[in-house]
Amino acid sequence: MNTWNDVTIRLLGPVSLMRDTVPTPIRGQRQRRFLASLALRPGQVVSKETIIEDSWDGEPPLTVSGQLQTSAWMVRTALSDAGLPRDVLGSHERGYELRTPPESVDLFAFREKVRAARELHARGEHKEAAERLDSALALWNGPAIADVTSSRLRLRAETLQEERTAAFELRALVDVGLGRYGDAITQLSELVCRDPLREDLCVSLMKAYYAEGRQADAIQVFHRAKNILRDQVGISPGERMTRVMQAILRQDEKALHISAGVN
Repeated sequence: MNTWNDVTIRLLGPVSLMRDTVPTPIRGQRQRRFLASLALRPGQVVSKETIIEDSWDGEPPLTVSGQLQTSAWMVRTALSDAGLPRDVLGSHERGYELRTPPESVDLFAFREKVRAARELHARGEHKEAAERLDSALALWNGPAIADVTSSRLRLRAETLQEERTAAFELRALVDVGLGRYGDAITQLSELVCRDPLREDLCVSLMKAYYAEGRQADAIQVFHRAKNILRDQVGISPGERMTRVMQAILRQDEKALHISAGVN
């Protein structure tokens, strides 16, 4: 009998099971919604009401009770086919429970690796942080919960995409710590282009430019963001971005927590 050591539930991409290196798709929209709802809460009893909300956006069919039971049976069969005991999907009077350690769901493995990388980066152990982040980002296989159409689960997926963006940003900051300023600028420029209203990304890009000795480019990022914020949402840059801009103008590397790359 297999254990969770070689079976992973994948949410960071299409919803599926991974046994060793072989993916097993979860066939059927209802089954994917059911498994995603439980895998987002591993080791917890998830109420039938919550699963219904996740699966039918609050508008369940009259046959919802039977459809839940069918989905549970089909997901339990898929888990069994992957070599897991059938009781790994537990049934309770008020709901269902996926009896799995969180790290057996790729989302939670991703979060743990990012958490460890953030601590390593804070201690200045940039090489080790880079390795953890590369391992974390490699868990993604496309947009989160990619093949699930429930609007409630799609909203959850959007928040997971934000976590991925934050991991990319941290990876860029680690590159700054390693002196790989060009790599950091490339990554951050792409992120800012996708989401120009994210001030934290703009701040990181400003720091990366300054670290490479490109003060004028750092200042240009600030003014571009300032114009976009004013024109699109009618606000000025926040306190942090303004403070970083002032530190760049003063060439205050200590305040920026970086060492400039000026030769």
